[in-house]
Parts: sequence; structure tokens; C-alpha cells
Amino acid sequence: MENNKEFIRNVDWLLQNDEFIKWRLFNSKELEDYWKEFIEDKPYMENALEEAILQFNKIKINYYQISDLEKKQIFSNISNKIKQFKLRRLILKVSYTAAVILIGFISIFIVREYNHTEKQKNQISSNMIVGQSLPEEEAYILSDGIKFKLKDKSHVGLINNGTAIITNSDNSTKMLALSTVAMNRLVVPYGKRANLTLSDGTVIWLNSGTQLDFPSEFLDNTREIFVNGEVFIEVKKDLNMPFIVHAGDINVTVTGTSFNLSAYLDDNMKSVVLVNGKVQIETKNNYKTELLPNEKIEINNNSIKKEIVEISEYISWKDGLLELYSTPMSEILKKIGRYYNVQFEKSELITLNNETFTGKLFLSNSLDSVMTSISTLSSTEYLRDGNNIYISKKKMPMK
Repeated sequence: MENNKEFIRNVDWLLQNDEFIKWRLFNSKELEDYWKEFIEDKPYMENALEEAILQFNKIKINYYQISDLEKKQIFSNISNKIKQFKLRRLILKVSYTAAVILIGFISIFIVREYNHTEKQKNQISSNMIVGQSLPEEEAYILSDGIKFKLKDKSHVGLINNGTAIITNSDNSTKMLALSTVAMNRLVVPYGKRANLTLSDGTVIWLNSGTQLDFPSEFLDNTREIFVNGEVFIEVKKDLNMPFIVHAGDINVTVTGTSFNLSAYLDDNMKSVVLVNGKVQIETKNNYKTELLPNEKIEINNNSIKKEIVEISEYISWKDGLLELYSTPMSEILKKIGRYYNVQFEKSELITLNNETFTGKLFLSNSLDSVMTSISTLSSTEYLRDGNNIYISKKKMPMK
């Protein structure tokens, strides 16, 4: 005799089964024969089938004559929405996940909401994460109010007199005349990357979702830039002209070194990881400290943490690779989301977000390839339906 857990799983599987939904919506002799044979082959599923029918019948339907075309459209919508709404917590639960879907097609179906506790609601999505790919945007340089569009992974090289040479990924080049008076702005939206060589020879890699304000030339006794996002910087050494990075409420001062700075405006936590040389960190609260190679500082509001880290975990993104060391799924998806312009659900109630994983991910041009690798690494299932992405724990196979 099946146990309660198996019974719940079987009912859940039936309520998500396309053939079952067809059978309950549009009865036919073929479907009747199909499910009769199904029970003959799997008699242990009989109780689960009866319960699934009972739950499905709790949907109130306004019966009136509809065309065959409308029926096909309704079922097509149901099939598509099952995957989407099940994961978005619009499917409510009595003692198991009731994956019967409401489709707003000419107001045919009305879902009866079930009374249940907040704890039960949380359990529905505790191992499911929903993401959505966002509209693509272009990288660009803004100078003197004029916008110059850039291709993905372009290199911007500054030479004399405010001239910039743009080299695209196909090695084609063009020249731009930038402002020699006001700051210029390089904007790299989510899903894009770029790198920049400043007039002093300093090289900056810009991760997705980064904005960098920079002068075409350094004319004073300091070199200063402004960052919102994530950058890896190899600063050209000049003891007489310090290099200062302003990132919101923190300043990083160096003379010659390489380091990674993550300071997104929409992220409370900012971090600096030093590869070599030495940097000085100063916050708006006048906290000052120095970093040595392999050290990382995290600043989260008034909380400051310094530690020794494996630097490759923080700088590998510039080489198209993510190295993970007991990294929470939420952090992995945050990085993937920025890199590929995908927005994932953020919730502490999703237990999968808190699970940690170790490994390496090659950041190819294909989001599907990367998500498949994540699924393999984390023993999860990945489903993509148009712009929607779903990640869930792998289900136990049906016996």
C-alpha cells in the first residue's frame, strides 16, 4: 500500500499531466480508454487518480457552448501556464500541490482559493526559483551629451587629445572624439561587457551592469574615476600621481596595483579584493584600512569585514569564467543574472537559494548552456519557456 508521501506525489503528478487535464476538460472515448488502461497497468495509482479528479472538479466552470478552436486555445494556454504559474505560487495547496491552472481565456475558469496556513504557502515554492530574461540594451559612451553605441565586448582605448579608438570583438575599429573638459561616461548594461584602457595605460574591465565616469586625459596631480558596478583594474604605476576610484560611499586609493571592486548601486554590500600591490580603503564614516594581496574587504552599511580569500573566485569573471567555492545559489544566480540580463526571484523562503555549491562555470554566449551546467552542478532541473526560466529540485522518478 502506498504511503502518504508517495500518494501526494502521485496526485501532484496527475494534476500536472497534460493528458489528465485533456481528459477532465474534453472527455472522449480515446481518453477514457487511455485512463482505463492506465489504471489496469498501474492499479496502485487508482486512489491517487480518484483524488486528482476530486481536486480538479473543485474548479467551477461556466458551461456554455464553445468552439473547437477555443478549446484548443484554452488547452494550449493551460499547458503553457502550468509550468509558469506552478512555480509562481499561484497554485495553491491543500495537503499537496494542487497544480490545476486558471486561464483567463474569456473568463471560463474561476479558481476557488483554498484556506491554508502561511507555512503551507511557503512550502510550495521552497525549492523553486523563477527567473525572467529582460529586454536587451546596448552599451554606449556618453560624451558632451552625444551617445556613441558600442558592440558587446568592445575595447575602448584612449590616446592623445581626447581621441578614443573603439575595437570590436571582430577586430573592426573606429575613432571617436571625446570631451577633453567634462567627464565621459561608459555604460555597460546587464548582459554586456567591455574594457577600457585609460590615457595613462591603466586597464579596466567592466562587468555587466556597470557605469564608469572617466576623463579623456589626466591633467591634475591625481587620477580619479567614478564607478557604479563591478570592475577589475590594473593600475599603471605612478608614485607621483595616485589613482583614486570613487564608488558610492567608499574610495579606493592606489599608486600601482590590480584589484577587483564590486559596488553596485542596488546592492548594499560593496567589496574590494586585492590581487597585488597595496590599496587604501576609506569609507564615508572615515574608516580607513589597507589591503594586502589576497585580502578582501566587505562593507555592508556599518558592517565591515576583512578576510583572506581565494582571489580567482572574484576576478575570474573577466576571463569568462565563474569559480565557485561553497557559493550560495542566490549569489550564483545574482552573478549569472547580471552577466546574461536575467532577473531571478530573491526570497529567503526559497531554500534552494541558500544551498551552496563548488565548481567552475564557463560563461559561454549561450545562457541555456550555462543554466544546464548549473543544473548539473546543483542537481536541479532547468526549464526555459520563452523569456521565463524555472529552476527546481529534481523530482523523484515515478515508480
